[in-house]
Formats: sequence, C-alpha cells, structure tokens
Amino acid sequence: MLNDITGDREAHHYPEYSSAIIMTVYTKSPEKWLLIDRETGQAYQGSAHGDWDKLVPRIDASKKKDAQQDDV
Repeated sequence: MLNDITGDREAHHYPEYSSAIIMTVYTKSPEKWLLIDRETGQAYQGSAHGDWDKLVPRIDASKKKDAQQDDV
C-alpha cells in the first residue's frame, strides 16, 4: 500500500519454507521466458540450453535525464 505522506510503498514480505521448492518450466521457446526475483529485483532469461541467464541492466548515460540537464 502506498504511504500518502512519503509516497513510499511498503516492502512485500514473502514466506520462506524450510526446504527448497523445485519449479520446472516445459517450453519449446525458452528465450521468451523471464524469471524475476520480486524481492531482490534480479532478472533471468531462459536459454536454449535449459539454463537461466542473468540479465544485467545497461544504462546509457547519454539518455539519462540528469545527463541532459547537466548540458544546459
């Protein structure tokens, strides 16, 4: 829920189990799948090898709003 005073959102709390849960995806197109950890924000994309490849964000400094304001 959004806090009206600060505009911040409350953190989500997810249950943690004593033993690991195995989740399996059966697909003919693994590259279309994304796995996102909603607690940490880490994102992974499925690969043709059946693995999850970590996606690392790349930020183009020339497209940031702050960089455009510095030029003024």
